[in-house]
Amino acid sequence: MLRPGLIPARERASVVDSPRAGILPAFPPVRADQGKGTTSDLAIDPNQEFLVQPVDASWLQCNIECQEACPVGTNCRGYLNLAAEGRFEEGYILSRDPNPVAAMCSYVCSAPCERACRRGDIDRPLAIRAMKRFLVEWHEASGIPDVIPLIPPREERVAVVGAGPAGISVARELALKGFQVTVFDSLPYGGGTMLIGVPAFRLPREAIEMDIRLVEQLGVKFVFNTTIGKDIPFEQLQRDFDGIAITAGAMDAVALDVPGGDLEGVQYGVDFMKIANLGQELEVGRDVVVIGGGYTAMDCSRTSLRHGAEHVAIVYRRTRSELVVDEEELGETEREGVRMEFLASPIEVLGEDGRVTAVRFIRNRLGEPDASGRRSPVPIPGSEFEIKADTVIPAVSQSADLSFLPVEASFEINRGRVKVDPATYATNVRGVFACGDFVTGPTTLIEAAGHGKKCAYAIDRYLTGRSDVSVVANVKITSSWRHDMPEFYDVLPRQHIPMAPVALRMPSTEPSVNFTTPVELGYNANQAVAESTRCLMCNFNIWFDPFRCVLCGACADVCPEGVIHMVDVNQLKSEGLLPEIEEAYGWDQGAAMILDEERCIRCALCVKRCPFDAITMERFELQEVSSDGRLYKESYRDAQLAGTPGVAGGSR
Repeated sequence: MLRPGLIPARERASVVDSPRAGILPAFPPVRADQGKGTTSDLAIDPNQEFLVQPVDASWLQCNIECQEACPVGTNCRGYLNLAAEGRFEEGYILSRDPNPVAAMCSYVCSAPCERACRRGDIDRPLAIRAMKRFLVEWHEASGIPDVIPLIPPREERVAVVGAGPAGISVARELALKGFQVTVFDSLPYGGGTMLIGVPAFRLPREAIEMDIRLVEQLGVKFVFNTTIGKDIPFEQLQRDFDGIAITAGAMDAVALDVPGGDLEGVQYGVDFMKIANLGQELEVGRDVVVIGGGYTAMDCSRTSLRHGAEHVAIVYRRTRSELVVDEEELGETEREGVRMEFLASPIEVLGEDGRVTAVRFIRNRLGEPDASGRRSPVPIPGSEFEIKADTVIPAVSQSADLSFLPVEASFEINRGRVKVDPATYATNVRGVFACGDFVTGPTTLIEAAGHGKKCAYAIDRYLTGRSDVSVVANVKITSSWRHDMPEFYDVLPRQHIPMAPVALRMPSTEPSVNFTTPVELGYNANQAVAESTRCLMCNFNIWFDPFRCVLCGACADVCPEGVIHMVDVNQLKSEGLLPEIEEAYGWDQGAAMILDEERCIRCALCVKRCPFDAITMERFELQEVSSDGRLYKESYRDAQLAGTPGVAGGSR
């Protein structure tokens, strides 16, 4: 039964229609003289309504936003907490376990976890990707061997077409289940887009080799320099293997559809980067214009500088705020001297004697949102201008090459891509699955890896005859009146990621030297510990005990972020069947304590200040184990992580 004036212990309040459950707007803190339990003394707008939700496993896990944002479910908070304690090898194991391409991600991941990081609402988010890099490099330097699990072999054979991030992910997940996996790729090495699309000064080849090596140690066979449809007919794969996963990526450039697009000196970004990455001769003029606003455009511009270009401009049809690259990548591009030109679209490539001389653009303004929700660029009549160019590099988009698929197989195609069932990743051809950029179009490294993992699970179900898989959440919540965050965690600034000085990034007249000279240098141990100490430990949550709280308001007084408030119980709206709340409606003296989980920094001052021990900190831990034996998520367990069966690093 609900006591007058209090909400139940296992419920939180959030703004009605809020896009993120459990998040409140920041209000002025309740003063002590306002916390007397009468609605007339409350500091919240009496017209504001709050949605009350049961605090279950789903709500608590979604509260750990970095892990929820990661397409492969990496327990970012867990390995940050381990690193803060100096437990670097355990942190590496936890960061590696759910991510088949962890080494590559540590250098060039788009880091959706950082955009979701709650610390970003306080000052700046954790440098999660840079921390992963530190752990990967620490592990490699330590010489500690990787523990390869003993996996009972199965008879079923699976062919994977493409050794990029999606293909590596499919191969690794299926190998962990004992399947015999062979990966085919037309390139001389593995990595796919990461190998030929990302420059070596951002992604060392050793990182690609590390991920490939770990998959090989699971028994996966890689066959390079082999083109399916040419060296091996696709029909042969269908005869020799029980299942096929097509992860061939999207490596064909989308044509620049303007007059002059076929002039000499026009070289598409994907081809430009492939030549540079394979060490072939690359012709770059004095003046280079790159058209596009993604990572490929940034890489092409910086690669051009390293191959002798003197003036490089990136022209993007939208605004700076709509670029899809992270701010650090954009910042380093500009620091190296690349000029950014926004709100402009190409209308013609100009030339003389068949050779590029300039590009004519037209200015844009942003109009109504397009299908993706972004505002569409609208040309401004009479705003044309030209930029001088010897080399023009369109880096707008890429598409999949479907030419290796046999016509007689009758694959269902939709908008130039093989159509798959979104739930099973199966094509309309029996035994053939597809995923990654080959299906979705160009995405990020980590998105492709997440797609590959899910595809592997679907292939596993197909080959083993499982129709569905149930997932059971094993939840552990530990309450404590004693909780201490690390010293100075709340005032430590984000640690600057060390970068090579601009003057030292291109130290040679040899393009090959400049192209392989690293830009980002990475954290040392002290910087890594300091950065990971900034984590807000979102697996801890504050709990108000309704049978101890006397509504004195001391917790609201002491809160440094002003996130604890008292509201009229009649302002609460319940989600689902919550009879305690229904019974509380109508009390003119009723009040409820609510907490803004988004801005809570887990300092535990409210816990220590409460005179009646009515507030505790709860540590939430979750394992989700499915009926097919997969561990989908894992929590950071104090001093229990390494060697625990079913947890990262332990045997399964």
